[in-house]
Amino acid sequence: MSKRPSIDLMALTSEQAAPMPEAMQRIPVSDKVGNKIKNSARPVAVRTENLEALAFKVSPMFRKRFKKCAVNADLKLNELLFEALDAWEEKKGIKK
Repeated sequence: MSKRPSIDLMALTSEQAAPMPEAMQRIPVSDKVGNKIKNSARPVAVRTENLEALAFKVSPMFRKRFKKCAVNADLKLNELLFEALDAWEEKKGIKK
C-alpha cells in the first residue's frame, strides 16, 4: 500500500494563521513587591498558568450573570473568580 500524499494546509487558507488577540493574557503580572510589570517581548509567568480543574454546579441564571460580568470586565471566567475570592477575603479580613 502506498501512503496518501500529505495535505498542504497553507493552500487551504487565504493567509497564514496568527494567534487570536483574545488568546493573549490580559492581566499584568506583579513582581514580589506588588509593582505591576508592563507587558514585554519576553514571556512572563502569568496567574493563569498551572491551573487545576474546579467543577461545581450553579443555577443557569447565576452562570449567565457570572459570564456577563466577566465579559463586561474583559476578564476570563477564572480571572473573575480569582478577583471575587480576593475581594471576599479582603471583606472578611482573611490574610492570604
